[in-house]
Amino acid sequence: MPYRNILVALELTHREKPLLKRAVELAECHQARLHIIHVTPELGGVYTGSLNMDLRQLKNKLRLENGYEIMQMLKSERHDASTISLPDGDIHQAVQQAVKEHQADLLICGRQLERPFLGHFFSNSSGFLDINGCDLLVIKLSEPGNNKKPAA
Repeated sequence: MPYRNILVALELTHREKPLLKRAVELAECHQARLHIIHVTPELGGVYTGSLNMDLRQLKNKLRLENGYEIMQMLKSERHDASTISLPDGDIHQAVQQAVKEHQADLLICGRQLERPFLGHFFSNSSGFLDINGCDLLVIKLSEPGNNKKPAA
């Protein structure tokens, strides 16, 4: 059965190029809609009373920067997204809500190489495993500075 709605959870690190590339390839192969989500952590817990700043202004600035970065990533892949979601707060809740909202049948996320695979299941993204109604594809992300092709 082909996928119709693919949701990609991005952290917006420089190593996520293969993640988005795979998502675009799958979306094109299945003629599916591509939805992208990036969740910004709740800033209220990060910036305590010692800093005098307007958190709403900072949230808006981060949202604009993150949206711009996603658009640049899509531009380099020569693909558009049906939706781009930039919520803040709890990543598990936001992704679960996006899966329901977009009726995603495939969720794609990345895994860091510096963590062993089983360690990944006990990390922040372990909450993706219990999301009902969709398959989960975990893409191995490249190591920092290891974008070299193997010697021939």
